[in-house]
Amino acid sequence: MIKLTILFLLISLSLYSQTELNFDNSLTGIYSDSKSGTQMGLNFLGSNTISKNKISIDLGTNYSIRYSQVLTDNELMQRTNLSYNKENYDLFLTHQYNYSLARSILSDNWIGVGGGLKKKFDSGKTSISYAFIFQNTDYVSNTNQQVFRHSFRFKFKIEKKLIGLSTEYYYQPSITNFNDYIIYGTTKIIFFPNKPFNLTIQDLLNYRNNSDVKMIHNLTLGLGYKFNKKIEKKSKK
Repeated sequence: MIKLTILFLLISLSLYSQTELNFDNSLTGIYSDSKSGTQMGLNFLGSNTISKNKISIDLGTNYSIRYSQVLTDNELMQRTNLSYNKENYDLFLTHQYNYSLARSILSDNWIGVGGGLKKKFDSGKTSISYAFIFQNTDYVSNTNQQVFRHSFRFKFKIEKKLIGLSTEYYYQPSITNFNDYIIYGTTKIIFFPNKPFNLTIQDLLNYRNNSDVKMIHNLTLGLGYKFNKKIEKKSKK
C-alpha cells in the first residue's frame, strides 16, 4: 500500500501540467459495548484519480479492521487502474492486491484488461464495465490458487445539495466454474456532499462462496473528505 502511494505521488508530479486531481476519501467506524463484550471497527475507503487529457490513473483503497476481544478482521483491497477515457466509454488495465486476516489470505493479486460504458446526467453518473482477469492467491497455509475470472462492475453516483449516494458492485465468477464467485461492493450515503468535509454512512459487502468465511459485512458511520482541482500549464513568456 505504501509503495503504491509513493508511485501515485511520483506520477502526479510527472503529470503536473494540465492535470486534474480528484480525491474522495472517508474514514468511518463503529463502537459498541454490551454484555457480550466490546466491539470496535474502522473502515477507510478511498477513490483517488489523476487524469491528463484522455489518460487517468485511479487508486481505489478499502481497508477495514475489527476488534472483538481479539483482532477478528484486518482486510485490505488496493486497486490500481490505468485508463484511456472517452466521453461514453473507457479502456483500462487493472491490478488489485488483497490481504485478509479473516480468510487467512497472505496475498491475492489480480491483473486484467477491460472496458466499460459510462453516462453522465444531471447531478450524477453511472457506468458498467467488464474485465478479463487472472487471480493468484497465496494462503497462510502455504497453498496457492490460480483462477481466471470474469469481472462485471456496476457503478452509480448522484449528488444533490444536502445528500448524495454512491454505490459500486462487482460480480466475479470463475470462467470455468460459475459456482465459484465473488461479490464485492460498497455503498455510501453522504450528507452535504458539496462540502470538503461531510458526514458519511458506509456499507461494505465482501462475499466469497468458496471461502470458509463467506461473508464480511460492515456498516459504519464517520467523516469524508473531498478534493478536486485542475492544474493548468503556465504559458512560457
